[in-house]
Amino acid sequence: MNARAKIMGTAASLALAAACYVAPAGAVAILCENPANNHMFVDSAYVSSCIDAGTGNIGNGPNDDFLNGPSAGDWAQLGDEFNAGGNTFGSWTQTGLSGTFSINPALWQDGLDLAIGFKFGTGGTPDEWFIYELVDLVTTGNWDFVKMFETGGGLSHIQLYSREGDTPPPPTNVPEPATLSLLGLGLLGLGFAGRRRKV
Repeated sequence: MNARAKIMGTAASLALAAACYVAPAGAVAILCENPANNHMFVDSAYVSSCIDAGTGNIGNGPNDDFLNGPSAGDWAQLGDEFNAGGNTFGSWTQTGLSGTFSINPALWQDGLDLAIGFKFGTGGTPDEWFIYELVDLVTTGNWDFVKMFETGGGLSHIQLYSREGDTPPPPTNVPEPATLSLLGLGLLGLGFAGRRRKV
């Protein structure tokens, strides 16, 4: 096999790999709160940090325990909490101690930072609510709850929070080409150009 054929084969492989690649690079599970208590994990592909966790309740208007705590900062409740059936803000599922969440993509259009709060039924054992800041423009994700005590473990509801941010509105439907695909196609083009010149 000559060098040109090797280059073309490599380029084709790169282009195919880039076209098939969909997993987030370097994603890690972000712990929310003390692992000696109840705690949870959400992947860094969906959330950027754990803001706070605690005992009590979230999503109940002026008595929201997160908003009355020291970590609330400029966060405010966004709409109504949503249960398993969902509402216009989002929905969630649970199987065992894991599940998914989904939020309405239109919530990102106002350029706000968004946070998602999970409230579990644990009979008051700590911790039972967890607040994560969402990665910009994320609309779905997975979560895992770790129950350290024997009580409860069901997800009661999810509450969304917002604050002024610099999140850009979602892009219009113009797909961004993958860098590896462009590189692979460029190498293929060079291979064909060299072949034509030799003939």
